[in-house]
Amino acid sequence: MIYNFIQEKILSVGIDIGTSTSHFVLSELTVENTASVFNVPRIKILNKNIIKRSGIYFTPLLSNKEIDILKLKELISLEYKRLKIDPSKIATGAVIITGESSRKDNAENVIELLSEFAGDFVVAVAGPDLESIISGKGAGADRISEEVYCS
Repeated sequence: MIYNFIQEKILSVGIDIGTSTSHFVLSELTVENTASVFNVPRIKILNKNIIKRSGIYFTPLLSNKEIDILKLKELISLEYKRLKIDPSKIATGAVIITGESSRKDNAENVIELLSEFAGDFVVAVAGPDLESIISGKGAGADRISEEVYCS
């Protein structure tokens, strides 16, 4: 088989819209396609370098049922300007709405609007139950559990 192991550095952003706070992380990923040239690409992340974490902002709300989309967009735009990064340079990213924010009437509209800041993006909506699982994985608790054979 012929393999095409080409490494590439790409910019990635993670945008987290939480129940009470929101923020984003800008990273540089080193990726490699580990599939042969005759197969569907199989991308492996070799390295992740966090370039910048934004400030933590209170998630702007218009009411108990609605997120202030325009204010949220303004906050994200200001962070991009502060970092001197053009959103079009972002190759991939994720917009994650967690907790009670995922239950707001306009949560889907928030995802659509913020997708312009996340390149070819992945979207996730995690209600309060799934939020705890995501935070455990983000903290590395799953990896530690595997290393010390706990479940």
